[in-house]
Amino acid sequence: MRVDKNELAKLFTRMMDLGSYVDRVRPIIDEVRRNGDDALIMFTREFDGVELKGLEVSRDELGRLVGSVEPGVARAIDYAIESVEKLNARARPVDVMDEFMGLMRRIKWVPIDRVGIYVPKGYFSTLIMTGVLAKVAGVREIIVATPPTRDGTIAPEIAYVAVRLGARVFKVGGAHAIAAMAFGTATVPKVDKVVGPGNVYVQAAKILVSNHVGIDGIEGPTELAICAGPSVDPPIAAMDLAAQLEHASAIGVVLSWDEDYLTRVEAELAKLGELPYVSALVDDARDCVNVINELAPEHVSIWGADIPIDGIRNAGAISIMTPSALIDYIAGPSHVLPTNGSARWRGVLTPLDFMKPIATVEVINAAEVMKLGDLGYALGLREGFVRHAESIKTWLGRLG
Repeated sequence: MRVDKNELAKLFTRMMDLGSYVDRVRPIIDEVRRNGDDALIMFTREFDGVELKGLEVSRDELGRLVGSVEPGVARAIDYAIESVEKLNARARPVDVMDEFMGLMRRIKWVPIDRVGIYVPKGYFSTLIMTGVLAKVAGVREIIVATPPTRDGTIAPEIAYVAVRLGARVFKVGGAHAIAAMAFGTATVPKVDKVVGPGNVYVQAAKILVSNHVGIDGIEGPTELAICAGPSVDPPIAAMDLAAQLEHASAIGVVLSWDEDYLTRVEAELAKLGELPYVSALVDDARDCVNVINELAPEHVSIWGADIPIDGIRNAGAISIMTPSALIDYIAGPSHVLPTNGSARWRGVLTPLDFMKPIATVEVINAAEVMKLGDLGYALGLREGFVRHAESIKTWLGRLG
């Protein structure tokens, strides 16, 4: 559907009102808190139609599942893990030290102790794009929750990645899985942070538990904005868009400053069936970038020359003359990305999402630090926190 570029923000902003879903999920969260494993088994029977005999995938079962993975798929997974690991190892933050007026100040990056990863049924790529980052960060224990298949097991490829990561896996999905990881049960360990995509019920559950554990964000549905020019064959741009529209509730935007070219891309998309996308004509390549910054989409694809990509400030991930689907699997960046305009203040998942900074201060020169203490004393008095000021004064007396 062709629209005016000024209407895009209205059409593209699909921030779901999760309020009604939160109300529907709250009883599930409360039930899991009260009844733990029994609630998980009950909800799995109700929502997945599976009668579980146990919640955790045993090491023996993981081993059998790993053995059933096709060799070619296993090899591709190995390369994807290597790709994600190599890039994100370089994104791991470093500790910093700084000396100031007799103090040594440090900021030390420490891994989160235990992380829970939600993996939608069969989406082994999501475990790569989250679990590898957790390993790079140094997370001690990775807990994976994923819905069971009809036969009460999990996808072999998820097992393969989990074994590579040394993760524990639990056959539970939906909002009840989020509750189990957030609060813990007799079987499922309580985690410190929950990450991963999922449907609206999963996202609503993440909102409800966010006062008790960390979360990565509210992820989904998928978005792609394409900025394309006549130097690229229309079928390439069209297929890039169609790929992301395979996701449920996804939306795509095609932007171009060449009306004839935009019409040709639309014709290619029409050949692929009814797709939930919009297209718009922009003034020029720079205007294309301006519109992208206004939309702040999850994925951006650049198809064309002389597009000022350095001007893009609001986007989760940018694919330049490469299909966005490559990021979903093997390019290196995580495919867990900000959606619904949150790319204005968030970015792609990195090892930082699995770490926390701890600050320390230590006296290394008592004579120099005396002046700093006097300044702190003055600030405490000015704010009216007398005992703050007196504590500094008392310390200075002992220091001198």
